[in-house]
Amino acid sequence: MMKILIDSANVEKIKEISKYREITGITTNPTILSKVEGDIENILKELKEFTYNKYEIHVQTTESEVEGILSEARVLRKFFGETFHIKIPVTKAGLESIKLCSREGIKVTATAVLSPMQALAAAMNGASYVAPYVNRMENVGQDATETISVISDLLIDYPTEILAASFKNIRQIQEVLLQGAEAATISPELIETSIWHPYTDKSVLDFEIDWKNKFGDKKIIDMI
Repeated sequence: MMKILIDSANVEKIKEISKYREITGITTNPTILSKVEGDIENILKELKEFTYNKYEIHVQTTESEVEGILSEARVLRKFFGETFHIKIPVTKAGLESIKLCSREGIKVTATAVLSPMQALAAAMNGASYVAPYVNRMENVGQDATETISVISDLLIDYPTEILAASFKNIRQIQEVLLQGAEAATISPELIETSIWHPYTDKSVLDFEIDWKNKFGDKKIIDMI
């Protein structure tokens, strides 16, 4: 089953989208959290309240060394519960931390993945997800769809799933999902764009006009 996650810490926007779009969870990173308005402690509590035992929540470590990452992962897992995933970049310290977290039963999303071999290393260390950065690949001329396809082939014998990230347009999302990514984390703005089409709006308006011209303010249940 394909998974869609919201790449945001805007709790009100997340709640709004979840009413009309089936989601698997939420992803954040230090940049996203640095841009939220309001008190960060309250934002984290609201994210916990919304996701607890219902949605996955992926929160990136703010540490860079193994001991710090592992300590932070333990505290965050206790705070957010069993659906929590610690996001760890695929540096040397990150890969070691992925292995140690996995051994403790802490779910890991290996993030800032830009190559198939990084994804494979994370999978071999027990990561639940690898998160390749699609738009950042394309910014340096790398073929993101081909990279996702290679990652998918390399991980065929691992339970690790591909959680594609870093999108700037709908085409990117469609292409990587077709290339084998099991999940995508998408900004609220792109999620809203993905279900919009001008001819859908025009069709709805045409229906309303045609009905009103014939039946006025009556509704269909008034005819029963």
